[in-house]
Amino acid sequence: MNIYVHKDGTNYGPYTLDQLKEYLQQGSFTLQDQACHDGQNWIPVAQVPGMTPAQSSPQNQNPAPTKSKTVQTNPSTAQSSQQTAPSGKKTSGRKRLYLYGAIGVNLIIVIIGLCWWIFSGDDETKEAETQLADANKEVEPDTSEEISSDDSESASNTPSIPDTPLIERIPSDAGAVLLIRINDLLEKGRKDITSLLPPELPPMAGKAIDDPTSLGLDLSEPLQIHVVAIEEKDVSPFFGMAGKLSDREKFINTVELLAGLDKAIEKDGYHLFPKIDKEGAFGMGIGPDFFILIGSDPNKSEEIEPMIETFIQADGSDSLLTSESSFAKISKDQNDFSLWFGGDEIYGAIDANLGRTDFEIYQGGHGNLTLNFDKGEMVMAMEFEAPNEEMVYGNGKFSDKILSLTPSDAVFTMGFAVNVMKMIDFTQREILPEFSKELNMDVDLDETIPELGGLTINDAINAFTGELMISLTDVKMPDPKAGIGGFPGAPMDAAGDSNPFGEGDLPPPGGSDPFGNPEMEENEIPFPEPGVVGGFPGAGPASGVNPGAMMMAAMPKPEFIVAASIEPEKWLKLKAAPPLAMGLGFAMMQGISITEKDNFLIIASKEHLAATQSGSVENPVNGAGRKIFQTNDFVLRINVAPILDMDLPIPPDGPVELIRGISHLEIFSNSSTPSGSGAMKLVFSDKNENSLSQILKLVKMVLTILPASIEKGDLDDMEEDFEFE
Repeated sequence: MNIYVHKDGTNYGPYTLDQLKEYLQQGSFTLQDQACHDGQNWIPVAQVPGMTPAQSSPQNQNPAPTKSKTVQTNPSTAQSSQQTAPSGKKTSGRKRLYLYGAIGVNLIIVIIGLCWWIFSGDDETKEAETQLADANKEVEPDTSEEISSDDSESASNTPSIPDTPLIERIPSDAGAVLLIRINDLLEKGRKDITSLLPPELPPMAGKAIDDPTSLGLDLSEPLQIHVVAIEEKDVSPFFGMAGKLSDREKFINTVELLAGLDKAIEKDGYHLFPKIDKEGAFGMGIGPDFFILIGSDPNKSEEIEPMIETFIQADGSDSLLTSESSFAKISKDQNDFSLWFGGDEIYGAIDANLGRTDFEIYQGGHGNLTLNFDKGEMVMAMEFEAPNEEMVYGNGKFSDKILSLTPSDAVFTMGFAVNVMKMIDFTQREILPEFSKELNMDVDLDETIPELGGLTINDAINAFTGELMISLTDVKMPDPKAGIGGFPGAPMDAAGDSNPFGEGDLPPPGGSDPFGNPEMEENEIPFPEPGVVGGFPGAGPASGVNPGAMMMAAMPKPEFIVAASIEPEKWLKLKAAPPLAMGLGFAMMQGISITEKDNFLIIASKEHLAATQSGSVENPVNGAGRKIFQTNDFVLRINVAPILDMDLPIPPDGPVELIRGISHLEIFSNSSTPSGSGAMKLVFSDKNENSLSQILKLVKMVLTILPASIEKGDLDDMEEDFEFE
């Protein structure tokens, strides 16, 4: 019995009785919706033969619905059943946009974007699309005779596909590979991912998050994306996205419905969609238990189908897994995200498109970037193996001397420990030629600069020996009453007013010009009158009030200490240069201490004056915090909790709530050898909750405070700019 269902002006079907019962249990249909089982009459679903109230409740039975191939002959129902096809095609461009945008963007787009791609659409067609998707995605493998011939045909072709693991099908000429363990990500943040889904989406969206097999996907293995570079100017690389399938038929139905495609072409053991966009830049192949999506430059579209077939027929003999041991190593690690990059092809493609040759120094090198969401912290780590020592610039660690000038409770700390001579050499060889070309002028680091007292830029750089540490410990907000009065230390007149011009009373308003300008006498003012158009906004500052002093007093006062290793003799020459001498003098007038001690230049605010004399702060970094500086040559650390304790003009809600649960952020790296490494750690205060869940909560909070003007209509307009024509 073929049953059609009419709901909200749209017809769906045909369905078997068992299928209809399943959709009633899922909430897709209700007993009050209209149904037609005889091709002529519409009746409530509850009155369909075999449909009783008891059967509409959840049951323990496990039906195996069949894939219907019945051709409807009734004109009205045939017309109705065809209404769903245009709606699927109408929004297929948007759905493909979300699929492609999910590739290599970030976690939220990968997970939330895929769900939106599957379930979103225009208001008029959304429910029709989701119901159609539900109907086909819920189809399970059928053992009935109705499709046994198709299945047997596919089964007979299946042995022609080599039984090669998916990871071994990635070609050896791939320049980059991204592995995403979506199953692990869902386990870590499923509840919070579901909470981010738009409320207008149907319940099946949440079901897809809870059970990806409802789409025919098998997420027990990572989703893999590989890139094959093309050494041709202005030609985009090929990329392939592949994943395991739990149900091939269910996945094929999903693709056909959501992309508005015709039936797949049956090839030798696999199904082929040679073109899933109007430009022909994307094609898809579906093997016995996996899929491969290949994308390319539209000018290379004729190569898509051969690449799909090569991937499907791969036997592992030309695999990246066997040709690159570094990729084989990273593929075995259980990272949430793993990105491997390397090979000469990718650097050659960069050279071709940028018109530069400096990337030749990377050829033969490789690296990887990993991202993991653990309890209490998110860790992004990077390793890079350079083919030579051209990019070795770091010293590997910070000296004990500079660490003694680094407070452990600093709100912000940033430090470098580099080889200055190698940095200068690289700058002169690789950066300055490009810089000079852009400015259309020669830049010579050895040219004398009159403003520097005859020193060269190289002289100025060589005054420093490579270590620099900047620490911010506090920011004190100004007293609202501060700033009343004249310049600090200015003489006071008999009336008690500060006189910036010397002894004696200040000239009364409208009096003689203290500079002897006759235009200022007898109240002749060459400027617009106060309070009029073009004039000062009011009567101006009161007598004895210094606007400059008021401005300085109204600014926040940072407490900091800066330490830099120096070559004493070269530094003495540099600090005598007029511009630098003037700047240092002005800083000292503001109460900032500048000291040279033990081959270090120490610049400190009032709170750290004692450190400039003793050569050490009261609470230098220690323990695990110190170890980071002892094993890296670049460190950036931000402590969030002290920021919240500062008397900063930050609204109590909104931004503060976003960062309240964050403990600190650390970014560090070591570039002292060709095998460089680095990491970024975002550490949360709650060590028991997974960091992915906490980040998704932050995302949700951001979405709640976004301007109300950012509405769905605005996003729709943005989508249209990126849709395939």
